[in-house]
Amino acid sequence: MKIFYRLSDGSYKKERFENATKGNCFLNFINNFMYEHGRSSEDELILVLDNVKDETFDQYSLLMKEAHIDGRVERTHGGSSAAGFRIVFNMALELNDDEVIYFMEDDYCHLPNSRQVLLEGLERSHYCCLYTHPDKFIPGSHGGNPLIGEDGAEETKVFVTQSSYWMLTNSTTMTCATRVGILREDQDVWKKYTEGDYPHDMQIFFELRNKGRTLVQPIPTKATHCEPRWSAHLFGTGITSWDEFLNQNKRVDI
Repeated sequence: MKIFYRLSDGSYKKERFENATKGNCFLNFINNFMYEHGRSSEDELILVLDNVKDETFDQYSLLMKEAHIDGRVERTHGGSSAAGFRIVFNMALELNDDEVIYFMEDDYCHLPNSRQVLLEGLERSHYCCLYTHPDKFIPGSHGGNPLIGEDGAEETKVFVTQSSYWMLTNSTTMTCATRVGILREDQDVWKKYTEGDYPHDMQIFFELRNKGRTLVQPIPTKATHCEPRWSAHLFGTGITSWDEFLNQNKRVDI
């Protein structure tokens, strides 16, 4: 698996959990995704630092070195979320069709065993996300997902793999996984909605859905966006607070 982790010094103005610094989210990902049973996994982490200061580049380069994982640091100058994604998208298209890729943003938190769950989801679907997005339970009329009715429920299918229950869902964010061959076949859709400065993730997945592509998310969640308003529900995760969970994993303040 190739993981493209995008990080920048700039972000859209939004609330974050108190302990969800970019540095803590990155280390949380290394600890709970990149390592299995105390050792580094066989995956390659490509840390893409877009429009960052020299200090930021040096800090994360050191973190990568200290983590002793298979990976590299790339410094880019896209300048926006969509431009940064276009860079990693083109990197991914250079890989073999059967390669699994995971696109990552810098404001997510992962639970243990998330890597295994992700791979199980991709065995049953074209696309997979680990984040059970709460908009699937909020009617569109109340600021949620436009495909969710007044009953606050999504029409779906539910199945089980060795490590998780799953639901078929209609959309997610730009943090998601697939295989290069699928991405290559769908590149017209991805390019269509990432042309400007902001990637239109919901429109991407709506169009992919109309094309016949499937997307799944685990029940309960294995990751969350670190904006409190859109954090994944904690039911069944075994933790009581995302902020407390991030604090337990806290190691740096960058």
